[in-house]
Amino acid sequence: MGRTSTFALALAAFGAHIAQGHFLASSHVLSLEGPEDKESPQITDQHSGDVPGKQDGKPDKSMVKSGEKFEPIFEHAKKGKEGEEVKPKYPVIFAIHQSLSKVFAKYTDSWYGDWKLWLGLTCWFAVWTKWLIHGYTEVYHERALHAFGVNIVILHILQYASTVLGGMLCVCAMLVAQTLFGSWWWYAADAATHELDVFDCDTLYLDLALPCEQIVILFIAQFGVWWFYMTSILGNFDFSSVNYLFWVWAYLVMQMTMIFNRGDDSVLGNPFPLHDVQRIMMNTDKAAFCLLDEDEEETGEKFRIRKANIIMRGITGFFCNAILRDIMAYTIPLMLMGFSEPMDFVVYCVGVNFICTLDDMSERKYTMTPLKDAADAEEVKIDQD
Repeated sequence: MGRTSTFALALAAFGAHIAQGHFLASSHVLSLEGPEDKESPQITDQHSGDVPGKQDGKPDKSMVKSGEKFEPIFEHAKKGKEGEEVKPKYPVIFAIHQSLSKVFAKYTDSWYGDWKLWLGLTCWFAVWTKWLIHGYTEVYHERALHAFGVNIVILHILQYASTVLGGMLCVCAMLVAQTLFGSWWWYAADAATHELDVFDCDTLYLDLALPCEQIVILFIAQFGVWWFYMTSILGNFDFSSVNYLFWVWAYLVMQMTMIFNRGDDSVLGNPFPLHDVQRIMMNTDKAAFCLLDEDEEETGEKFRIRKANIIMRGITGFFCNAILRDIMAYTIPLMLMGFSEPMDFVVYCVGVNFICTLDDMSERKYTMTPLKDAADAEEVKIDQD
């Protein structure tokens, strides 16, 4: 009897937490514990943060496969579905995504051992080599190969980056370098003209009749919307919840159907006309400008424009219609692959396009008339002030 009492007291003193955790816990809590967790403290709904893979009762996204609709195990218990596998909402889309993820997902810890990097660089540099040697031409399969190479290099960078922010900074730096080099190369390759002649304007940045204040507001608005776009990617992109089918379809629908090889009909607008900016700059001191009507007759008064004014227009226009435009063109797949709903994919395919076309306008024509002498120059007002 004495030995029995001693054993009971020892069990009560040292084994209460075990008894409480294993004999008194509910079945759904016990199901959370593996063989190695038999000595772990009691797990309750109020302390669900102690469950591996959960923080504050929410699942760790890295433990959930893409496309699966995850419900906390406590909710399963309430519904009597404990142990049942949750079926994806869109089984066909999910099945294709799973197949594509076997090809495009990260499967090695060494960044240099991933095939995406080397294949992407090969496609990218091969097309650029052809353009540099033979000149740029609108050949569809060349542009498709180039875009695909850039896309998988970007995907590789983000998969091996320590943070999404660090990866996106690297991606943006890479795309800006490509834009600057390409703009310089094609600008030097095309023959520039300084003739005093009519020039067409299809962007508000070069609509000389608009005041500087309107151009500044346009730039702030356009850059702000682009910033919201990038902030959305930085705040929501997570490889645990991406859809590789949406990534591939963004390449097909957005890049190779709506953006590249569309000429003037590209949904991101035309590249910025650097040669027109240069021609206007070279003639600001010796020409007067006037808007032409549909019959190419002068309408309104002649005016002059300051060189600082056209420099400001050129810098802001190039920044939005060249640099930001190219960053968007190659990061749209990243944004679209983060959605789980097909209709969200469709809606954002349409909605994202307006960012780089805020400055687009119906074509207007301006004529440049040479100033005869200083007296003639004094009679023409500057910047319509």
